[in-house]
Amino acid sequence: MSNTRSHYSLDDLAQEILSRIFVVLGAESAKDIVSARLSSNKMYEAGGDPQVYRTTCMDMFEGMGPKNLKADLFIRTCALHNNIEAIFRQGIDECFCYGNFGLGLTLLRQVAYEDHLEAIYLLGIIHISRGPHLCDEGLQLLDAYFGWAVLDDGEYMGVVDSAKELL
Repeated sequence: MSNTRSHYSLDDLAQEILSRIFVVLGAESAKDIVSARLSSNKMYEAGGDPQVYRTTCMDMFEGMGPKNLKADLFIRTCALHNNIEAIFRQGIDECFCYGNFGLGLTLLRQVAYEDHLEAIYLLGIIHISRGPHLCDEGLQLLDAYFGWAVLDDGEYMGVVDSAKELL
């Protein structure tokens, strides 16, 4: 019996299958996508599929503030491909690190409309902190999405009503 083996590599797979592999890989770690894309030209192309950027996990990019240029570019590319978590992180950076508060709020609103709970919470807190003219809007956001209520004489009342009593 002869021991002949064919030597196949991932590059031998169809582009569509490679792209799907990258989607699964990216759901776990952006770092793995970057490493895998560097292995060959075909892998580089497969890792650049819009669906890969849209679904890549952003957990490795913890914290706010300027990152290295490659990380910042990667997050912005993911955001351009409608990766909700990347848009959220870019919104935070724009608001609090880059001084583009208007753009940051726009990005945070965009993901809040997609029911991103951290964005909804942050927008509510930002509105509350910006003064009386936006306080009601912020309190209503928090009350509507989180159902926050406070016990008052045996009855629950929404956070909007309880905050108004405190003010």
